Amino acid sequence: MKMSASVVDPFVSKKKPVFVREYACTVVNLLPYDIREEKPHMLPSAFNIPAGKKNPDGSVTPGILHVADGIHYIPNPIIDDGKPGSSIKQTTPAREMARSICEDYNCAHVATDDGAEPGLFWVDGRLEADEVLEHYKDLYEFRLARMKNWFTNLVAMADADWNKNHNMMAVSDLQKKAARFLGIKKDWVEFAAVETLNCKFCTSPVPLGAIVCPNCHNVLDVKKFEEMKNA
Repeated sequence: MKMSASVVDPFVSKKKPVFVREYACTVVNLLPYDIREEKPHMLPSAFNIPAGKKNPDGSVTPGILHVADGIHYIPNPIIDDGKPGSSIKQTTPAREMARSICEDYNCAHVATDDGAEPGLFWVDGRLEADEVLEHYKDLYEFRLARMKNWFTNLVAMADADWNKNHNMMAVSDLQKKAARFLGIKKDWVEFAAVETLNCKFCTSPVPLGAIVCPNCHNVLDVKKFEEMKNA
């Protein structure tokens, strides 16, 4: 018997989509540390982006954050504050939220140039890390190369500052992370990794157990200094 066009197949009507996703954008982090960006006037107001993980072959498994539409409220000029309707709800699209997160972070750093910038970017859609690598391979490789260039610039700046006075305070944690990511061994990386205390003369950090301050050259441990002189 031929089924009428008005009859609905019960099996078909109960089938659910195999793959359904809420719309969002994906912020991709290739940097080897977590990032926290804040938007005080937005809801949500804080965004925590997991670190990228460097692999033995030099590639990076990105950390990702899914970003949906944001909302904020503006005063209604025709209704007094505190009364119903005194605020107007505004929606900021996910694309604008993701773009703002990435640009605000990337623009806040030194040592960037036309070919060097932090490894933080965004793509359209709600994607997982493996999907970013599959569908945006060229963009991933482009951004990874630019991040390595930025790290190289940071290391060069740290070298210049370190060579002036060998002061650990002249080298930032970011520069140390850049050197470690690139596998570059520097005195200021190894020196900074040692447990430290402050010099009693110049207050600069010095390795725990140091006999002479490497910054001001004052003797910190007179007894050991005399023992070494008489040895």
